[in-house]
Amino acid sequence: MSRAGGFSLLLGGPGTSETITLLARQFWSEAGEVFSRRQEDALRTLMVDASLGRAWLAQYRNEPVGFAVALYRHSIGYGGRVALLDDLFLVERMRGRGLGRRMLRAVSEDLEAFGLLQVHALAPRNSVAAGLYASEGFLPAQMQLFERPFDSEQQA
Repeated sequence: MSRAGGFSLLLGGPGTSETITLLARQFWSEAGEVFSRRQEDALRTLMVDASLGRAWLAQYRNEPVGFAVALYRHSIGYGGRVALLDDLFLVERMRGRGLGRRMLRAVSEDLEAFGLLQVHALAPRNSVAAGLYASEGFLPAQMQLFERPFDSEQQA
């Protein structure tokens, strides 16, 4: 897919599932959270059902260094399919080299080439991720996101 200067971004699928799942486990652990079986199943389902979204494996010199996940939704307001960048993760030792920016650009280019109309991203306010998104042309949303869990596991 995208390959330049030792960096490559591969479209996720059954062949990259194990590696992306290991990176996701690391991502959640770094955030102080448990990567549950339910979340792992959701990630693996995404990688075999292209109608749900896309996953990518980032590599540097053929070594896995990160992953990204975008989920699709059909939007009346935007007039078609848009994506939510649900996860964008780069292993700590590779941060500060511009690889996260390259990864975000490659993901955005892939989504646009695939015909999506817009990509949304979530990040904690004033975080490094929020700064990266803003510097790459992402604008703060005019609407506020609200959540309502439907099961007790999510409400705790």
